[in-house]
Amino acid sequence: MQMFDVALAAWTAQQPVLCVHSETCGHAFALESNGDLYNCDHFVYPEHLLGNIHQHSIKTLNNSERAIAFGEAKRETLTADCRRCDYRFACHGGCPKHRFAVSPSGHPAHNYLCAGYKHFFQHVTPYMNVWRELLAQGYPMASIMRWLAQDARKDTGAVSRNHLCPCGSGKKYKKCCGKA
Repeated sequence: MQMFDVALAAWTAQQPVLCVHSETCGHAFALESNGDLYNCDHFVYPEHLLGNIHQHSIKTLNNSERAIAFGEAKRETLTADCRRCDYRFACHGGCPKHRFAVSPSGHPAHNYLCAGYKHFFQHVTPYMNVWRELLAQGYPMASIMRWLAQDARKDTGAVSRNHLCPCGSGKKYKKCCGKA
């Protein structure tokens, strides 16, 4: 479900629910039992220590030059392939922790999960475009299910009245999307 939330947020120009797909990062802190605060739970290393909450507030540590530089590095270190990608607006290069692959054009420090993310975003694009339009017209989020059912009928032909509804409700078609 998180990836659908991420995709819908991107298609509706909202902030993503996962830091992995934010343009910048560094606000999903890791706090150790001794009070040490790190930018991220994927970067609990001495070079990413922001400080200790017994000596400085979390707000102060979050607004430090070190914290800001860490977050902006996510955007600034994207490979050329990422910068040109049609799905940059949704992916933003993924988590920097996963940037250890070589890009299709030969650039190092490319996200290892790039091909999977790209495949996912390509697949959901038509659905996200419809969902965005439905929401813009004031329809509830669940309205996508009716659209999917109609789309499924186009793909599979007529659905019998007594078959399960293709919208996934678990009801018979005649009691769900097939109501006259």
